Amino acid sequence: MNNGIHVAYSGMKAQMEALDLLANNLANVNTAGFKEQRTFFSLMNQTIGDAGGQTPGGAANGRVKISEGGLNLQDGLLRETGRDLDVALVGAGFLTVQTDRGMRFTRNGNLRTDARSVLCTSEGHPVLGEQGPIRLGPGKVSITETGEVLLDNQPVERLKLAAFGNGGDLVREGNSLFAPAGPGAQPAAADVSVRQGFLEQSNVNPVQATIRLVEIMRHFEAIQKSLNLMINDLDAKAIARLGR
Repeated sequence: MNNGIHVAYSGMKAQMEALDLLANNLANVNTAGFKEQRTFFSLMNQTIGDAGGQTPGGAANGRVKISEGGLNLQDGLLRETGRDLDVALVGAGFLTVQTDRGMRFTRNGNLRTDARSVLCTSEGHPVLGEQGPIRLGPGKVSITETGEVLLDNQPVERLKLAAFGNGGDLVREGNSLFAPAGPGAQPAAADVSVRQGFLEQSNVNPVQATIRLVEIMRHFEAIQKSLNLMINDLDAKAIARLGR
């Protein structure tokens, strides 16, 4: 395949992947604790041909690729709810929850209790304390800034709060859950402040995301036009050769 056409095709593919990520960001603009996925592009040169790394025509085989791991961990704004089981985290950290796939991490502090009085996320995953799942009975629930859970002013547990070095240490799994990106991405103790009666809002800026969406669509259209011109040029050259 003509090198220019190859680059154009890979560029279109990268733009489509970026559109998917941006659309997901915008779809979750009202999801508590949602962290936006940023997109980065790189031009990777893959050489083919002889050992010298040159194609017969001397051109490199370029490929546009979207980079992963662009998770924005910046805090979102806080919205006061006044609800005792709503908590927001201020600073770099996550609530630890138990799932069927193992421990996962979330910033969505819209919590509830299940039929067994276990503190859970809105999807039903138990929220972990330092000693395990947190079981609450009837009474007034208070959660301090350090994550200590009290029932009628009596200590019950302390939230297990975890921190990671950067967004590249986490993989998004859906439903506001994150998993470690690999064996080397181990959680550490988090230095965060817990705010009871608040929810952290998504950190997606809808205006900036919409502007970026329009930019990517324009880039996609420009690449598509260039691709059509290159294909038409190749067709014209092929017809000219056949006519000789």
